[in-house]
Amino acid sequence: MNWRHIDEILDERRIIITCGTGGVGKTTLSAAIGVRAALQGRRTAVITIDPAKRLATSLGLEELGDRPANITSEIISAFRKAKAAGMTIPAQFKEPKIGRFDAIMPDARSNFRDFLRDLAPSAEIVERVMSNPIFQIFTKEFSGANEYMALERLQAIDSMREYDCIILDTPPSRNALAFLAAPKLLSQFFDERLIRWLVLPANSLVASGMKKALSILERLTGTGFMTNLFDFASTVFAVRVRFLANLEKTMDLLESPDVGFIMVATPTPETAPEVRHFIDILSKHRFNFDGVAVNRTLGYLEPVPSAAKSPKQQRPYEVLTALISREEKALSGVGSGATPLCAKLPELARDVHSVEDLFYVAMALDPDYRL
Repeated sequence: MNWRHIDEILDERRIIITCGTGGVGKTTLSAAIGVRAALQGRRTAVITIDPAKRLATSLGLEELGDRPANITSEIISAFRKAKAAGMTIPAQFKEPKIGRFDAIMPDARSNFRDFLRDLAPSAEIVERVMSNPIFQIFTKEFSGANEYMALERLQAIDSMREYDCIILDTPPSRNALAFLAAPKLLSQFFDERLIRWLVLPANSLVASGMKKALSILERLTGTGFMTNLFDFASTVFAVRVRFLANLEKTMDLLESPDVGFIMVATPTPETAPEVRHFIDILSKHRFNFDGVAVNRTLGYLEPVPSAAKSPKQQRPYEVLTALISREEKALSGVGSGATPLCAKLPELARDVHSVEDLFYVAMALDPDYRL
């Protein structure tokens, strides 16, 4: 099995982006990598774009917002408690160099406002866009909007140069590739031909046979739809050139050697083909793939052969043996060839709800760690 140590990735990359479908433990893993980086003396920020607020839950916080929440002291406390309890701690963390750990959950609406403020030629245009009902629909429903704003926030935080390590926990999605497709989707929305069509004078639309369709939309959506649509299109056109220039800067950052991508997955038969497809897409984008982190594994459990002879234990023994066999097959498909595994985390008895829990997960990122 091809392994790449998570610490090697932390040494090589300044920014780590975790991708994966919803429900695979991506947020917890991102936070655990952040804890590990902070224990190595790095000034670390973990950014999450997650409406379910899983990062706040993992850190034991009631809420988390756009302003960095510093939990460095909680990490120090977790280390001391683990040491006092006799928990196994890898050698490199016996005397850790504590850096800093900030957790950030950007507010999408305020980020859009800041984003537009930077791009728009006047404050009036910013207010027009923000108050437009079409914009409200766009920010909530347009595929790629939240993902792209996550990248914008990443770029803004990185430009401040306050952190040695930034981990971006990408927004939850049914598709691990949704995040990678976001910049292209948004750039297509800003396509000049589309916007020029939308801002055509009303009589030109009549000539093109669109008046009837748009009048139906007006009746369905309420009075003022046409006005809002044209107003939104014209204001978007005003920021189009600056947006595309900004998009190019964002893509340059993602392609830089400072940035690496980790895919988070669970050990199922579908994992290997998903990983291969993910790597292919990264390669086409010229992004750096650093490895697969497999979560919720059962390989640390060792079925007792004598249990197979017990009437009460035979069925559980058979189920566990079958699950471990399936898992091993899935892992061999994922970690074969040039595809490295960078973490293999165990299935936990409960969800992560505190920094102490997170400290344990951070230690378990070491491939030699034993329960």
